[in-house]
Amino acid sequence: MRLHIKLLLLLFLFMGYSCEKEGDDIINCPPFDNIQESPYKAPIWHPTDKIIGFNHIPLKEINYTYGIDCPQQAIYTYEEELAGFYLIDEDGTNKRRILPYELNTPAWSPDGKWIAFSRDAQIFIMPFDGVDFDTSAMVQLTFEGRNFFPAWSPDGEWIAYDSNRDSPTGLYFIWKMKKNGDEKTRIAFAPNQGEARMPFWGNDFNIVYQQYTDTSAEIFTMDSSGNAKTRLTSNKDRDFLPKYSPNKKLIGFISQSQEFGNVELWTINLSSNEKLKLTPEGCQGFSWSPDGKLVYINYDYSRLDEKKGTLWIMNPDGSEKQQLTHNDFRIIN
Repeated sequence: MRLHIKLLLLLFLFMGYSCEKEGDDIINCPPFDNIQESPYKAPIWHPTDKIIGFNHIPLKEINYTYGIDCPQQAIYTYEEELAGFYLIDEDGTNKRRILPYELNTPAWSPDGKWIAFSRDAQIFIMPFDGVDFDTSAMVQLTFEGRNFFPAWSPDGEWIAYDSNRDSPTGLYFIWKMKKNGDEKTRIAFAPNQGEARMPFWGNDFNIVYQQYTDTSAEIFTMDSSGNAKTRLTSNKDRDFLPKYSPNKKLIGFISQSQEFGNVELWTINLSSNEKLKLTPEGCQGFSWSPDGKLVYINYDYSRLDEKKGTLWIMNPDGSEKQQLTHNDFRIIN
C-alpha cells in the first residue's frame, strides 16, 4: 500500500513550482523531483475509547540543501527503526508505539474490539483489548486478488472492501463479506464506468465510495446490495476517501484539484448538498471522532516541518484547529 501512496504523490512532480517572496527578494528554487511521505499517516479515531491510532515514522533530520526557503529540495531523513502503528490519547498525551509495523488502510470495528487492515494486499482482522493488540489471534479473511480499504458495517457483522478479485481487467471494485470472511459478494461492478473503491458504511444499508468516471473520480452512494446508486460530486477534481460523520449528516472526503494539484479535506451536507472546504492548508487523510470532530493530517506535499506532516483536530465546520502531534527533528544547513 505504501507503493500506492507513493504513486499518488508522484502526481505532484510536474505541477511546477512557485517562487517564494521574502520582503522585496524573490527566492528562486529549482524544480523538485522528490516528494516525501508524511511522518503521520492513516489516522483512525477509536469508536469508544478516547484514543487515535495512526501509522508513524518519526522524522529525524532535514538537510536544506538549497536553503530553508527551498524545502522541496531538502533531504529528509527518518528514524526507520521506530516506524510502526501508534496510539495517542485525544488530548495529545501518551503517544506510544503499539506495533513495530504499519497497518495499511486500518479500520476499527464499531465496538472497538477489532481492527481490520490490509497486509500483503489481503484483509486481516486483529483483536484489541483497549491497550494492546493480540497479534497471535490475527485472522486472514481474503486469499485471492489484491484487497484494500476494509470498512465495517455499523452492526459489526459485515466488512466492505475493494478488490480486483475476478476482475477481467485487473480493476478494483467493491465487495462485502461476513466478519469471519464468509459470503464474499461483489456489490459494485461496472467495468465500463471505471473502478469503484474506498467504501465506507453509513448505516446497515448504505455505503459511500469513490467511483472513477470519464473525467475524474467522484463520490457516490449505494445500498449494501450495490443498488440505488447516487452521485454526490461532479467536477474535474479527484475526490476520494469518503467517510460518513457519526450522525450521518455529513460526508467528509479528500479532493485533489486537477488545476493546482492541491489536496484538501471537504464535507458534503447530505440534506442541502452544500460542500465546504475545511483545509486550505492541505490534507492527506482524516477520521471522524465519535462526537463528530475530525482528526486530519496537515500536509501539502511541498514541505515537512514542525506543522506539516502532523496530526491536527478540528470541528466539523473547520473551526478551532489544534495541533495534536509534532515533528521533532534536527536541522542541517
